Amino acid sequence: MAVKYKEIADCLEREIRDGKFDKTKKLPTEEELMKNFEVSRNTIRKAINQLVNRGYIYQVQGSGMFLREKSVTDYINLGSLRGLTKDLTSKIIETKILDLHVIEADEVKSKQMRCEAGTKLYYIKRLRIVDKEPFSIEISYFKKDIVPYLNEDIASSSIYRYLIEDLKLNIGFADKVINCEKIDEASARLLHVNPADPALIIENTVFLTNGTIFELSNSLFHYQKAKILNRINFK
Repeated sequence: MAVKYKEIADCLEREIRDGKFDKTKKLPTEEELMKNFEVSRNTIRKAINQLVNRGYIYQVQGSGMFLREKSVTDYINLGSLRGLTKDLTSKIIETKILDLHVIEADEVKSKQMRCEAGTKLYYIKRLRIVDKEPFSIEISYFKKDIVPYLNEDIASSSIYRYLIEDLKLNIGFADKVINCEKIDEASARLLHVNPADPALIIENTVFLTNGTIFELSNSLFHYQKAKILNRINFK
């Protein structure tokens, strides 16, 4: 079952995107949100924290919750687990499926994903295309006992929308590792760069709220096109 505060955050995010608060440039008060959604103050505060982390609002003590400028949305947001379709909102994103099949976890993958060797995993390799230009190559592994079904239609769209809205997974947190390497010839051809050019790589290990790893991914980005955003709150 979906976590209530995340449902509220998603609802408010849609309203922000639709321009509902453009006139006032701020959200309703906590009390108004509590009444509108019929939930506790703690739930509203968790939802608000989600919107802060997603980069939509900032809070001013005693004044309210204000909308941030929209010009900073077209970056890869390190604080987000929801993929390019949510990060690059003003871009046209297409996906080409390069490979999709079920494999058995070897010793390396079983150690990385904390599962038994031989565990069934979905292996997906995708080329992400942004505004008609190759942008990134994504290789992902999903535990089949948690994500029992994936096909090309799902993988060609937003996998995370499917995980959240259809499978109702309670996605909790992720470990992200960022590094740079020289790109190999096959990947260079896909991204239209030269072999041995630099490549930005983000490795994700993603957990459910109960601490279970369900996804391991490796995203290799075109070094001239990818920009990283990390929102930091000074506390």
